[in-house]
Amino acid sequence: MKILIRNLIIILFYLTSVPFWRRLFLTKPRVRVWCLHEVKNHQVGEFEKKIVYLKKHYNIISPEQFTGHNLAKDKLNILITFDDGFTSWLDNVLPILKKHRLCAIFFIEEKFVKYSSNLTDEGHVLGGHSTYHLKRLPELSTEELKLEIQNSVKLDFFAYPFGDKKSFNRVVAEAVKQGGYKYAFTILPGFNNIKTDSLFLHRDSLDADTPRLIFKLWLKGSYDLIKKIL
Repeated sequence: MKILIRNLIIILFYLTSVPFWRRLFLTKPRVRVWCLHEVKNHQVGEFEKKIVYLKKHYNIISPEQFTGHNLAKDKLNILITFDDGFTSWLDNVLPILKKHRLCAIFFIEEKFVKYSSNLTDEGHVLGGHSTYHLKRLPELSTEELKLEIQNSVKLDFFAYPFGDKKSFNRVVAEAVKQGGYKYAFTILPGFNNIKTDSLFLHRDSLDADTPRLIFKLWLKGSYDLIKKIL
């Protein structure tokens, strides 16, 4: 019921034209980051349909294009990411990304490291997602926080576990920075541009089988302001 009400609000807010006028005044180039978790067997078809839609209407970028600011100004740029670590990625995600010649960031927990070569061999990039993913990082002691961050995969990208407003703060962000990461992602929806703090980047947490209308309106920013209020 909560998701149904949320989706109805998204549609109604889109019809107000506020998202359209807001986009007109946002600094370009702009990036939205799609966050997925597991893509189950029954979701594969919808996942590929969304990939096809994104390729047709937007500019899907690689992690290297993101860090190198190699972005389109005439189209919305889309970066694809995955969180946690699921063996189903190997069968349900990698073949589709390979088919469409796309590269993504995979934020993995330590338990998934043994499969990391399956991802990197296909040209994908790994990111840190904490060691155990059991608690929100602001709840940890200084020593626990250090271990959660420093024991995770060492690369440029980090995704805060859970990713909501309660999952990060300035202290946590500074620990992430000290851990060697240059970019950190939340799951707060929104557009990213040159003005966005690199340690508090927005992402859109949308399942592979999210209704297509909601998926399209979400990427247009129809949930951004609502989420800030809620």
